[in-house]
Amino acid sequence: MKLSNLDPLIPLHELREKLIQLPKGYSFYEQEVVEFLSQRRWPESNRSINRTTFWRWRTDCGIEHQKVFSRLDLLKLCQICDHYRIDGTRSEYLDIVKQKKDKVVT
Repeated sequence: MKLSNLDPLIPLHELREKLIQLPKGYSFYEQEVVEFLSQRRWPESNRSINRTTFWRWRTDCGIEHQKVFSRLDLLKLCQICDHYRIDGTRSEYLDIVKQKKDKVVT
């Protein structure tokens, strides 16, 4: 499956369903992920997420430095992308992640 074949604004639950259908171990290359996220972040323009932003998102999602991304990595990156698309801030996103981790621990 190519990400370019999907509507970049596909709701996360629908994207998750489509990704589950892919073979275990299926992965996406960095360039394809960046293009998909760019379209998702700015659907009305041709803007592109720069490398620094992508690296920061990857770090904030706990994704190690790599050029190939799993289905779960893609979902995490889409979540952070959606957060920024609705004008969320980085500190708000990190608070959300911290709260989720705190719920899992308790």
